[in-house]
Amino acid sequence: MEPWIEFVSIGLIALAAGFVHSAIGFGFGIVAISLIPIVMDVRTAHVVVSISSVPMLMMAAWTYRRGVEKRSLVEALVGAAIFLPLGFYLFKTSSMSWLVRGTGFAIFLMVVWSLRDRSRNANSSRSELPRGTCFLAGGAGGFLAGAVSIAGPPIAAFALKQNWSQSQYKSFVAQCLIVIALYKSVFLAEGGFLVQDVFGRAAVAATLSVLGVSIGARATARIPAARFKWLVAIALLVVSLWMMWSG
Repeated sequence: MEPWIEFVSIGLIALAAGFVHSAIGFGFGIVAISLIPIVMDVRTAHVVVSISSVPMLMMAAWTYRRGVEKRSLVEALVGAAIFLPLGFYLFKTSSMSWLVRGTGFAIFLMVVWSLRDRSRNANSSRSELPRGTCFLAGGAGGFLAGAVSIAGPPIAAFALKQNWSQSQYKSFVAQCLIVIALYKSVFLAEGGFLVQDVFGRAAVAATLSVLGVSIGARATARIPAARFKWLVAIALLVVSLWMMWSG
């Protein structure tokens, strides 16, 4: 493949991934890691996606910096800090196919649980959730970030269960994901994965993903909260089914 075709392809994929991420609060990694391996080897694609997501996630975290529920954020990040190293070890040593399938099944169960009797529990508070749920969601997100460069679905599934506004939801997810992305970048650097060839590709992906986030934020700002939550739930179900089927 000609280098310019590869760079154009990476840029267009990153633009679409950034738009999706801004629209539903997660999804950059899912879209990017699904499509970028078409134009490069899978392991390099994971590194490019992990690095290029950092500027985009910084922008998203800044855009939705108000309204985060700090206690939940801290619990989720503690879980991520513990489990991300295990996922990264598997990224270095294992085939990712069955990891992805198992992840899809877990996400499917989480979404079904989060939507169970949602209308009956619309006014439920966070204190009614099982103890440790937020920690486990962060741990699952950290593990997936380390293993398959996809941290968003477990964190989004947890946030969907809360009686939060759209801005609170996006604030929580965005701030979780930027910290996890920075944490993984440290492991990539220490593991010798940040070679010169990665940075040019990551720069293109980062630039276009930021543009995609900006477009997505404007396009989805007026979506009603109830419709937005169903959009997130449907996206999660589609993602989980795709992961179980394709690996």
